[in-house]
Amino acid sequence: MTIYIESFLIQNILINFCLLRLIYLTTKNKTSNIKIIFASIIGAGFSVISAVYLYNTIVLNLIKLVCAFVILHIAFKQTKKQFIFNFILLFIFTYALGGAIMSLSSSTYYTSFGMVSTSKFNLEVITLIIAIFTYIFELVTKHLKAKIKTNDLIYQLNLYYQNKKICINAFLDTGNLLQHKDNPVIIIDLKSYLKLTNKNMINFYLDNTSQISTGTVNGNNSLKLYQIDKAEIFKGKQKIKLNNQYIAVSTNNFSDNNYQALLSPLFF
Repeated sequence: MTIYIESFLIQNILINFCLLRLIYLTTKNKTSNIKIIFASIIGAGFSVISAVYLYNTIVLNLIKLVCAFVILHIAFKQTKKQFIFNFILLFIFTYALGGAIMSLSSSTYYTSFGMVSTSKFNLEVITLIIAIFTYIFELVTKHLKAKIKTNDLIYQLNLYYQNKKICINAFLDTGNLLQHKDNPVIIIDLKSYLKLTNKNMINFYLDNTSQISTGTVNGNNSLKLYQIDKAEIFKGKQKIKLNNQYIAVSTNNFSDNNYQALLSPLFF
């Protein structure tokens, strides 16, 4: 079987890049794309030299260990404990990635430096897809992390008005200190208010009820203020009952989030 040195080098660079990216996603050790690419090139250089010039099994295994030490030191800023953990992960991901590639392989060959597989699919394409997937996975995990933090501040809120009840989600807005008559005010979206009161939008805009002013970095705004019969906030197993509660109605759309109301920290 003929192995072209250019293809062998490119494949090893891409594989090393994927392995180092997977380690980074797992440990979040400080690094950069430039460091990872440089370490991948150095690792591929070890592979080429070993495949061309070395045949002794013991020497080859020692070279592999040295290669692992070198690329990890180049790629990451790490403590001794982090290095040991990264070293273990490198070999775990190496065998996992090798197994994935073998499952797509039609033929397998053994060289002095290890196993070479001819895949049903182009190996460069496979490794590029895996590399791209690591970036997508990183973006998804960042988004999920933010979502998890946000969801910790979301509570169930029950509103009661003239024998009508609605159950909505409320977000604890730490910057919301809105008060009326020294009592905190719940801000709900227009859609929830219309559902609670069985009013339509025309009635809402023609209603000459009192208003309350809010101040933001974008300027001042006025919200229509109403009093409802009761509100219930559920915080775990704890239930906070609020009789004759004031609510302010916001015409801003909360539908992009999984809550329909804003709570004040003054409630807790």
